[in-house]
Parts: sequence; structure tokens; C-alpha cells
Amino acid sequence: MPDVYDEIFGYARTYIKENSQYSPTTLKDTPPNQKIPLVLIKQIRDDLYSENLDKTDQRFHIGFEIEIYTMNKGNIAKQTIANELVKLVNDVFDEHYGMNRKSSRKAPNADTDVYRWYMRFEGKIDENKRIYRR
Repeated sequence: MPDVYDEIFGYARTYIKENSQYSPTTLKDTPPNQKIPLVLIKQIRDDLYSENLDKTDQRFHIGFEIEIYTMNKGNIAKQTIANELVKLVNDVFDEHYGMNRKSSRKAPNADTDVYRWYMRFEGKIDENKRIYRR
């Protein structure tokens, strides 16, 4: 399996930081201290689905789960901040890497002051790190 998680995460972190006006923190997992706005990017699958007999042509399913957490910031609504971050995440995973967006929806959160959005992207990748939508 080509190890692309760090590469994709690094690109996403840089892109979101450089293009967001809200200075979100982008991490691989939930931090011990809560910094909001927060974008969590987790790799959730990387399983083999096709290969030839000599294993020189392998293809893998890959999947990423993204969680976005926002709060009101001054007179800027948490939904406005989340909308910007959703667009930036979509720019990375759909536009740049060409993955399929499988889910993009508001997610429940126990803390009503925190707005939470959930996204999932999937694709297929070969041993040369070429990503396919189907």
C-alpha cells in the first residue's frame, strides 16, 4: 500500500491554513486541549481490492473522515465558519485529489455551542499513488 496519508494530510493542513480567514487548527486526531475552529482528518480505510498474479499492479481503496468543529467568533456565526472550512476541505479532497465525497452533513454534538460537520471521501489508488474516483 502506498503510504499517502501523511502527504494528503500535509497538503490539506497547509491549504486550509493558507486559505481560511479563521485560523483553524488541523490535526490527525482529537487534541487534549480544545482549540476551535478545528478540522480533524483521519484515514479510515486502505484495503487492497485488486492485484495481478505477480503483485506488480495493485489497487487499494482509501478513505478519509473529516470532522469540523466551530463556535461563534465575535459576530461571525459558527455556521459561516464551518461553511468556509467545508469548502476548503472539498477543494483538497475532491478538486485536488479527485476523490468521491460520500458524505457531507451536519453532525450532532453534545455541546450546543459547538457546530459540528462530518465529511467522508473515498477513492482508489495504485502503487504509483495515482488516485481514481471509481
